[in-house]
Amino acid sequence: MDAVTTSIARLQLALDDDRIPWISTIHVLLLSVLAFELFVSLRQLRQYRKPAPPPTLAPHVSLETFEKSRAYGRDKLRFSLVTMVLEWALAATLISLHAYARVWNVAGHVMTLLGYKSDGEIPHSLLFLLISQLITSVPMLPVSLYRHFVLEEKHGFNKMTLGTFFIDGVKEWFVGVCLVGPLMAGLIKLIRWAGDGFVAYVVVFLFAFQIIAMVLYPTLIQPLFNKLTPLPEGALRDRVVALARQLKFPLKSIYVIDGSKRSAHSNAYFYGAIPGGSKHIVIYDTLIEKSTPDEIEAVLAHELGHWAHSDPAKLLTLGQMQIVLSMSLFTLFIHNASLFRAFGFNLSTTAGIAAKISEASHQITGTINAASSVQVGYLPIVIGFELFQLVLSPTDSLLKFAINAAVRRMEYAADRFAALQPRAPATEAEKRAAEVYNANDVLPGEKPVDVHDKESYITLLGRALIKLHVQNLATMHHDPLYSAYHYSHPSLAERLSELEKIEARQAKKAE
Repeated sequence: MDAVTTSIARLQLALDDDRIPWISTIHVLLLSVLAFELFVSLRQLRQYRKPAPPPTLAPHVSLETFEKSRAYGRDKLRFSLVTMVLEWALAATLISLHAYARVWNVAGHVMTLLGYKSDGEIPHSLLFLLISQLITSVPMLPVSLYRHFVLEEKHGFNKMTLGTFFIDGVKEWFVGVCLVGPLMAGLIKLIRWAGDGFVAYVVVFLFAFQIIAMVLYPTLIQPLFNKLTPLPEGALRDRVVALARQLKFPLKSIYVIDGSKRSAHSNAYFYGAIPGGSKHIVIYDTLIEKSTPDEIEAVLAHELGHWAHSDPAKLLTLGQMQIVLSMSLFTLFIHNASLFRAFGFNLSTTAGIAAKISEASHQITGTINAASSVQVGYLPIVIGFELFQLVLSPTDSLLKFAINAAVRRMEYAADRFAALQPRAPATEAEKRAAEVYNANDVLPGEKPVDVHDKESYITLLGRALIKLHVQNLATMHHDPLYSAYHYSHPSLAERLSELEKIEARQAKKAE
């Protein structure tokens, strides 16, 4: 451990060097990420020149639908190209203007006007985040308006009014303040208390925060934006309950969400963060409107495949691994005074924080190194993390490939799970309806209804995926590099191809 600590200290010292051109380096890194993203996007843009759907989809998609899908995908991609450049230009401008130092100083002046002490790192940091959010979000507001009310409106997906748009914005700010405020305050307090050994404590703290957020989101946050109503009694509810019973899924309630209030896109999911605890299924009203109960049942069989494979826990674990990596790398920059100076910080202006934290650390541990404490003290943690994220941006882009690859495997496995399940048993209502029909309405020579003779999940899932794809005008041709970088789900053609392979293997076994 001593050797590791010494190596880390040497690396910290090597990075804390005023000869390193931090501003130029970060500009190059951000420009490199932009260039890569433009490159993969232009590769995808060429895919929209293809005049017909892929062979796998050709039997299921009309040329009219394909043209609509192609137009929507091309417009979205062109819009994303412009958005990427605007976001890069905004970030590069803020860096060149030393905006981080300027905003930190403005936040300090506001604190003084409000009567706060100048050495209050936590309120100073929270005010810095609030002002920074305003500076970065306001210039991008026209972009967001264009996306909803021009792009999505043009292709028939936007259902949002201007009033809803701005009310949602206010609510998102409120939720952000309520969540980010305590989170950042807790992180600063924890890192100051733990010193250089903060990584393990921060990982545990963030894990607990995530679990609490997952528990609170459906009951406190989501109702601010969408209305969830219990799914009425009927064929769909009966089929969902039958599926849940067959899989021993701990279903407590089924809700319909008013997704049509904002968009014509559709989906379904389940939630329930506590392992072994009750789960809740949520179905978009747009999905119910455009799909049959059997098709929705197949979609939910896929979703419950994620539950059967513990995919939410796996994704949470992946997230924790990413946090461990990020926080471990942050230890190399948390004391980096040269990085702060490069961004225009006058380190002496935060000497009050240094003295206060040095004293607090000594009272807690009794053994803290005074010089080290002063160095940590005059470098605000929130600023250090913001600057560290700029340095780390290419690493985040590379991680997207690995995370998307992992999620894709989960999606294929969930499709396979649903495809191999036998249909859930017929409900009592279905049995009664069949008995009545067979007793009164079967014509001579007509085959009586058999409630056990139902389409398989593999057939229904394929049909449901095609319907969702068509209804959402999803892209049909995908560049492999673009898809690996941007999509966490396989393309429809890839999923249908895998389902066909499963169906062929099942047919071979049955022979």
